Amino acid sequence: MVRERAVKKIAVERPQDSSLADTVEISAQNEPNTFIFDVTGAGTNPEFTRAFVNATMDAFMQLRREEGDQAHNSQVAVLQKQADTEKQEMETSRAVLDRFKEDSAAPFIEQQSEQISTELSESRKARGELLQQVNMYKNLSAPGLLDVNSKTEKKGSGTSQGNDSVASRWIEKQEQLAIKEAELKERSTVWKPAHPRFQQLEREVSDLRLSLDVLKAHADKNLEGVLRRIDAEIKTKDEAILELETKARDFSKITSKYAALKEDVERHETTYKAALEALNKIRTGSAAQEILGLRQPASTPVIENKGVVRHILTGLIGGFLIGLTILFLLDRNDDRLASSSEMIEQFNEAIVGQIPDVASSRTHAGLPLLQEEDQRFMFAEAFRSLRSSLIFMPNQKELKTLIVTSAIPNEGKSTITSNLAITMANAGARVLLVDADLRRGDIAALFDLDGRTGFSNVLRGEAEWKSCIQKGRKDNLHIIPRGPTTNQSGELLLMPILPKLLEEWKAAYDLILFNTAPILATDDTPTVAPNFDGTLMVIRASFTSARLTRNALNALYQRQVNVLGLILNCVDTEIPGYNYYQYPKYYAAQ
Repeated sequence: MVRERAVKKIAVERPQDSSLADTVEISAQNEPNTFIFDVTGAGTNPEFTRAFVNATMDAFMQLRREEGDQAHNSQVAVLQKQADTEKQEMETSRAVLDRFKEDSAAPFIEQQSEQISTELSESRKARGELLQQVNMYKNLSAPGLLDVNSKTEKKGSGTSQGNDSVASRWIEKQEQLAIKEAELKERSTVWKPAHPRFQQLEREVSDLRLSLDVLKAHADKNLEGVLRRIDAEIKTKDEAILELETKARDFSKITSKYAALKEDVERHETTYKAALEALNKIRTGSAAQEILGLRQPASTPVIENKGVVRHILTGLIGGFLIGLTILFLLDRNDDRLASSSEMIEQFNEAIVGQIPDVASSRTHAGLPLLQEEDQRFMFAEAFRSLRSSLIFMPNQKELKTLIVTSAIPNEGKSTITSNLAITMANAGARVLLVDADLRRGDIAALFDLDGRTGFSNVLRGEAEWKSCIQKGRKDNLHIIPRGPTTNQSGELLLMPILPKLLEEWKAAYDLILFNTAPILATDDTPTVAPNFDGTLMVIRASFTSARLTRNALNALYQRQVNVLGLILNCVDTEIPGYNYYQYPKYYAAQ
C-alpha cells in the first residue's frame, strides 16, 4: 500500500520519470542499540531514486496518521456506546428505586424501624429487670422477705410507719423468743414442769413461735401476690416484644431492599461518571500520538562500489569458517545440557518432565504463573504431563511430601514448584506449598502474597503454622511463605519441630511441596531431604553444567535421599527431536 501511494505521488511530481519507479528497490535497517531506521533506495537514476525514497517515507507517515485517526475514532465510538448503556441502566435503577419508595413508603419505614429498635431494646431491658426482681425475691431470707412485703404494702397504701416495719417485728419476736427459750432452759433446772411460772414461760415461748409463723405465712402470701403481679408484667412485656420483633422483621425486609436499590443506583452512577470521564478524556486528547518521526530526508545519492559485493561475500565466508571453528571448540569444552538426549547420555535418573521455554510471555514482574484457560498451551500441557508422571510413577509408595530443588541458582525451581502446585490443585488435590528457601525464597512474590510472616517464624516457634497459611489461586491450594530471611537456615531445618510438622501436614493435605535452596549453594536441601518421600531436581537447558548437576546428585545420594527424577526446564522447542512440541495449535480449544 505504501509503495502504491509512493508511485502515484511520484507520477504527479515527476511524470516524465514515472516509468523508473519499478527500477527502485527500497530497504530498511535498524541501527544497533537505537530506535532509528535507515531507509535506503537503490536504482538506476540517482535523482529519481532520491525523490522516490522521500515519496515513500511521506506515504508511510501519512498511512500511519490515518491508522491512528481510525483507531481513535473507533475507541471513541466504543466508549460512547458504553456510556449510553451505563446511562440507561442508571435511569432504569433510579426508576425502580422511585417506584419502590412510592409503593412501600421506605423513607418513613426507615424512621419507624429506628424507633421500633429503640422500643424493643427498652422492653427487653425492662423484662430483664423484672426477671432479676423475681430471682431476688426467691432468694431472700425471712427478714428480707418481710421487709420487702412491708415496703410493698406501704407503697400500695401510701402510709408510712417509720421503723416499725414487719421485718423489725420479725427480728423483735426472734429476739424475744431467744430470751424466753434461754430463760425456760435455765428455769427447767430449778422448776418442775407443773410449776405455774414454768408453764407460763412455755406458753409465752409457744405464743412467740406462733407469731413468727403468722408473720412468715403472711409474707409468703404477699410474696405470691407480688410474683403474680411481676409475672403478669413479664407476660405483657413478652407480648410487646413479640409484636415489636414482628414489626422489626417486616420493616427489615423493606429497608434491606431499599438499601440494595440505593446501592444499585449509586453503583450505576459511579460507572456512568467513569465512562463519561474516560470519553471526555479521549475526546479532548490528541487523535493519535505519533511515535515515529522523520529525522532527515534522503541524502545525496552516491554511486555503489561494485567490488563491495565481492568483499562482503569473502568476509561472510571467512567469518562462517571462523565461526564454525569457534563453535566446534566451544562444543568440545561445554558440558551444559541442551536436550533430553544429552541428559540420557549423562545420567541414569528418569526425566519426569520437560518444560518449554516461554520467555516471550515474561513481563516486567517476571514470568506469570499458570492461570485458568492459560493461552500458553504447550506450557500448561507440560505441567499436566509432569503431574501424570508423578501420579503414575512405578515402584514408589505413596508420595505425599516432595522437594523441588536444583544444583545452582536461577534454574527456575521456584516457578516450577509453584506451577506444579497449581496443576495438582486444579486436579482436586489438597496441596500445601512451603517456601523452605530461607535465604532467597520468592514464592510470596510469585503469588503476590504478604511474606512478612512464614516458615522461618514457624521453625523458630514464633508462630503457629496454621496462622501463616495463605490461599493461592484455588481454595484447595495453601501456601506458607518464606518469612524473614536468615543465615541460620541449616540449624532451623534441623529443629525437631520439622518431622512433627510433616506428620500434621500429611494428615491435612494430599500433597506437600517444598521449594528449597540450591544444593551446591547451601547445605539446606541435603539436610532436610531425607525426611521427605522424594526429591525432584530441576535442570535448566543450555545453562546447567552436567558436572555440577552430578555433584549435586551425589550430595543427595550420600544422605540416602530418594531422587524421583529430573525436570528439564526452558526447553528450546525449535531444536530437532522435540516433535512433541511441533503442534502448538492442537492444544488450543476450537
